[in-house]
Amino acid sequence: MKTKCLLAAMAIILLACQPTKEKEELTEIQYSSALDISPPACAAPPNLETVKFLPPVIKDDAVEENTSTDTKESTVTKNKKIIKDGYISIKVKDVEASKNRIDAIVKSYNAYYENECFENNDFKVSYSLKIRVPANKFESFLKANEKAEGEIVNKNINARDVTEEFVDGEIRLNSKKLFRNRYNQLLEKAGKVDDILAIEENIRTLQEEIESQEGQLKFLGDQVTYSTLDIELFHNNAFVKPINEDDTFFNRFKTSLSKGWDMVVTFALWCITQWPWYILIILIIMIVKMYLKKRRNKIQKD
Repeated sequence: MKTKCLLAAMAIILLACQPTKEKEELTEIQYSSALDISPPACAAPPNLETVKFLPPVIKDDAVEENTSTDTKESTVTKNKKIIKDGYISIKVKDVEASKNRIDAIVKSYNAYYENECFENNDFKVSYSLKIRVPANKFESFLKANEKAEGEIVNKNINARDVTEEFVDGEIRLNSKKLFRNRYNQLLEKAGKVDDILAIEENIRTLQEEIESQEGQLKFLGDQVTYSTLDIELFHNNAFVKPINEDDTFFNRFKTSLSKGWDMVVTFALWCITQWPWYILIILIIMIVKMYLKKRRNKIQKD
């Protein structure tokens, strides 16, 4: 009897302790799970080595459009296309020495002469130089020439932003290339002769437009990469009026006699050149005299 009571008491104790143990286990599991929860994405930067192997994420069209627009604007802002050119006129004492000094500056800045013209007359001695300078060295090149000997008489510097023109040209070029690729794909699938000829004509037209667009972009790129500076070096010559020794009375009298004699000789030579007329006049006079003489004799006989 005592044994049965003891077993019943132990069973009651076990039933009372079992929910507490399950509750503790449940609490322990929840606590450990809470510890295992990963932190939010904004808590730390992602691991780049892991991210680069992840598949691309599909973005919303509006977000992607705004992102591409912002990226385009930032790219345009960073990659400005500026064409710089200028003109500077310098009055110097020794043109040749100044030219040699500019030659050394051009060589040190990796620039080159596009055109070079020399002029020497009674009024001035001058060099007209057209120099192409790397765009990133244009300002320093200009200052180096301004610091040289000489007086700056005229200066004009221009800068033209062609970024929009350059970007539009690239967009049109890429668009035309895409159309050309599309036409090439259609050409491979075309079966009729008329379709083939029409597609080839479109490809030829696009190819000409692409080459023209590439030429324009190349020209703009060259103008952006190398700036143009026109330099005129000149030295004015002192103009001296020559002394006229013919201003004296004796020289003028002698000149007048000489010119008068020249006129007489000229008139005499002109008269000699008229000899055919003299002969004609003499013949006419002789004929008239003979006619009058015959008429007079006829009157006397009557």
